[in-house]
Amino acid sequence: MYPAHSQTILDSVILKIPISKIEPSENKTAYQNYVQQATSSKHWNIDFDGFGLVAQGRSYPYCKKWISYGCDNIKEHPRNQHYAEHTLKTCKTSHCPLCFESWIGRQANRTARRLQKFLKNRKFKFRHIVLSPPPNQNYDEHSLKKWLKTVMEVANIQTACVFFHPFRFNKDKSIPYESPHFHLLAYGHITNTTEFYNKTKWTIKNLGNLETDKDIFTCTRYLLSHTGVKKGRSAVRYLGDISYRKLKVEKDSVIPHCPYCELPLRIFSINFDSDHEPPPIDHVGLWEPSCFSPVFDNGNDTKIPFYQMNDDGKGYSEELIYSFVELMHIRLNSYKIVEHKYFYNQLKFKTALGCHSIISFC
Repeated sequence: MYPAHSQTILDSVILKIPISKIEPSENKTAYQNYVQQATSSKHWNIDFDGFGLVAQGRSYPYCKKWISYGCDNIKEHPRNQHYAEHTLKTCKTSHCPLCFESWIGRQANRTARRLQKFLKNRKFKFRHIVLSPPPNQNYDEHSLKKWLKTVMEVANIQTACVFFHPFRFNKDKSIPYESPHFHLLAYGHITNTTEFYNKTKWTIKNLGNLETDKDIFTCTRYLLSHTGVKKGRSAVRYLGDISYRKLKVEKDSVIPHCPYCELPLRIFSINFDSDHEPPPIDHVGLWEPSCFSPVFDNGNDTKIPFYQMNDDGKGYSEELIYSFVELMHIRLNSYKIVEHKYFYNQLKFKTALGCHSIISFC
């Protein structure tokens, strides 16, 4: 299914598209317009009761730099070669101007998977609904949430995921202005529009059903591109039968593993002074082992090697940067690798690893 890509694949697809190379404005999708304006418009740094827009913070030193994960358990690899998996590092936060698209893709993927699971063996679809309070009134987060609960009851919406949009935009998406409203992906029958307005004075707009899994992913990604973000608040709320309490969705594995021996991947530095040519910066697959050296945990001051393309585009250079996430990755997985290698070295017959025990006789 379209949305259920691994995060590594999603990051590589999103982050390899330079904004400067996107087609002319008139040919862009609404999502692409929002993404471009998020990093280029000086008007996007706006506030509504603590809510802002995506990409308006600062990036970290390692954002959009390459990191080399790998496995040096070469005795169990073809031709005794090292397995390398080079990926772009992203902080996956909404405020980062370099990584916010990765955050959007990650959140959209999670929402799509949750809604896919809920829809299994159900005959109806989710529909895109917009709920807008009366204009020209003073609102804050607390009053809007209180009103939303009431109007959802009037609209007979019990199961939905909710996106809060504090702002609307001019035609080219460059200038936001305060106009709080809610976008919902709602399931079930919706109350008549006129009846709803007479009871609440809110307006409700039905933008149609989301027919496929791809529609759900695309719509969610579009809504997240200009949603309201605030520290300590989730950008997507799940209500009713799709809430975290009522619907359990299996999480993706966050630890990459070697495809040959199933060990967790470690972090390696690339040896530029090796007798062999180092791999391309985006290499995934087997390579000469002498080109890599494992990174060990030397305490809280351990720095991780990250890589960036040179200005001439013909090579890449290394920079040592502290990263807590990568440091914890080393600490959590080192003992598993040591135990596996010790067990393998104790085997008298290495081929026994691929055999199955006989538990019964015919």
